[in-house]
This record gives sequence, C-alpha cells and structure tokens, in this order.
Amino acid sequence: MTCRFAYTVRDTQSGACLVATRDIARGARILLIDGRLQRHPTRYSIQLDIDVHIECDSELESSEMRARHPWRFLNHACNPNARVYGRILFARRAIGAGDEITFDYTTTEISMAEPFHCGCGAAKCLGLVRGFVHLDAAQRRARAARIAPHLQSVIGSA
Repeated sequence: MTCRFAYTVRDTQSGACLVATRDIARGARILLIDGRLQRHPTRYSIQLDIDVHIECDSELESSEMRARHPWRFLNHACNPNARVYGRILFARRAIGAGDEITFDYTTTEISMAEPFHCGCGAAKCLGLVRGFVHLDAAQRRARAARIAPHLQSVIGSA
C-alpha cells in the first residue's frame, strides 16, 4: 500500500521536517528515496549498502529540493514512526495527520559522517547519535528487527 502525497516538508522553530498530511497506516509505503549514489557518507545522505550512500542534488533551490527529495528532511528519532528499507520509507506504526515522520539513523548508518546530540525525548534516547557500530549490545538488539540488511554483516564482525 502506498500513501501518495501523504506528506509535506514543514518549517518549524528547530528547522524543516517531514510531516504527515493525512493518516498513514502501519506498514504503508510513505515515499521512495531517490537521488545520486555515491561511495562516501555526508551529513544528509542515507546509507543503502556497505559503500553505497544516496544523496540529494545539493544545487537545487529550497522549493525544488523539498519537491524532489523530501526524504532529505527526515529527522532522527530513537523511537521513530517510520523505517527505511532499501530505498523505501515505510510506516513502522500508524502515523497521524500532522505528526512528524522520523526514522532512526542508526538503523541505516554504520558510522555517521557528522555525529550529533539527539533531543527526541524517547525513554531510551541515545543522547549522542554516531551510527550502528557505536551502539552497545542492548541497543543493537533493540533495533535488530528494523536494521538495514547491510548492517547484518556488521553484527557478524562485532
């Protein structure tokens, strides 16, 4: 099931974010992550495989960036309502109209290009988001059902 046009990029006091424009059912496909493939991570890329990252076209104007690469405005949350699988963003649980759409960056990124302090407010907030290899065993287990396939090899070598 696809939720076509079920989101918009909205400006908030803390920056732009992706927001649901209508209710999205658990398991629904929210959007396709499209862009330029490259070998190295950046602040805004999403890791798709060991040496494959997807990046948006940085030369685009803001309105065109929002229209062509809305995934660029996905924020991290330690208890997110969406997950990335391959190049598709799916709803992990029902998302209400007006809710911010988030995903856990540690479920795709081996190591963040630019680690940052999280302020999501989740009971088990990581505090510092650095990537999957920086999680302890309990944090890795908590994310095991939603990590990207390329992180399975990282688990085997840890």
